[in-house]
Amino acid sequence: MAYRFSVAALLGVAALVSSQDAPAPPPQPPAYTPPAPPGPPPRPPAPPWAAGAPGVKADDDFDHDAHMHASRERHLKSMETSGVHYQRGVWSYGDYKHNLDDVNTPHACSTACEADEGCLHWNFHVVHHRCDLKSEATGHDDGVPDWISGNAKRYVSRPKTSTEL
Repeated sequence: MAYRFSVAALLGVAALVSSQDAPAPPPQPPAYTPPAPPGPPPRPPAPPWAAGAPGVKADDDFDHDAHMHASRERHLKSMETSGVHYQRGVWSYGDYKHNLDDVNTPHACSTACEADEGCLHWNFHVVHHRCDLKSEATGHDDGVPDWISGNAKRYVSRPKTSTEL
C-alpha cells in the first residue's frame, strides 16, 4: 500500500506537532545595567586655621612666617621667669630622643631633659610643639628661628680649643 501525501500537508502536520510538543522558550532576563559608581569620598573637616574659624584668615591669606615668629615670641616669653636656661636656635647633632610624647611647651621639654640622665641639651619646635633631647651636641645654631633650645643643669661647657676658634 502506498501512501501519498502532499508536501504541504506534511509540513502543516509537522508544524502542528512541533508547536504542541515543544515548551515555550524561557523569558529573556532583563537587560544588565551596572550599578552606579560610588560618589566622591566626603571631604575631611576643615582644620582649625581654615577660613570660617573665629578670628582666623583663610589659608591663602595665612602668613606662616608671622605665625612662627608669634609662636616663638610667645614661648620665649613663657620661659622668662622659669629659671631654666633657654636660647633661640637649635643644638645640632647629638641626637638622643626625638618628638617626645605629651611634651607641648619648652618648659616641659626642659623638664624632660633634666629628668633623663642621658640628656645634655633640648630643642623645642615652636610651631609643631616637638621636643627633641640631645646628648653630646657639637654646636648650637642660633640662626634657626623656629626652635628654642637649652642646656640641662648637668651640662658643663668645655673651653674651645685653638682649632675651634
